[in-house]
Amino acid sequence: MTYEYKVSRRSDGTVEWEEFFKEGQLHREGDRPARFRYRADGSVEWESFWKEGLRHREVDRPAVVRYRADGSVESEQFWKEGLRHREGDRPAVVYCRSDGTVEWESFYREGQLHREGDRPAWVSYRADGTVGEETFWKEGQMYTPSKAKPCEGKTVEIDGVKYVLTPVD
Repeated sequence: MTYEYKVSRRSDGTVEWEEFFKEGQLHREGDRPARFRYRADGSVEWESFWKEGLRHREVDRPAVVRYRADGSVESEQFWKEGLRHREGDRPAVVYCRSDGTVEWESFYREGQLHREGDRPAWVSYRADGTVGEETFWKEGQMYTPSKAKPCEGKTVEIDGVKYVLTPVD
């Protein structure tokens, strides 16, 4: 196997990029990032995990992490085999404010915005934690969720009498 390491330096000699390859593809063993970008002060701006040329990370850990200058996490992205993806009704992309609260999040399944159960796949939050905006997506297609009740308008028969179901507030 051929392993390769590449580094790019700024004119002042500080490291700007680091990349790790296996057989010519971005890849790194041992749950370590294969790409880094550094700020001029040497702090990590972002890191990304790759497996055989695809963004990927195992065990529900983010494959791309961006950091603020103070070292706090600005955003996390979850990828599986080259596609944004996260299991278990958890967001695949999360952007945080400098105080650590979530600014917005989005849910992906196999590379497409997607969320089950008429729940929003993209949600922004106000500083107080309340929902600001939300959009609904299934398999990469935006839609408007139905406000209808599942039983509304159906007819049931009880002791020979037919009733039409209507919503109750």
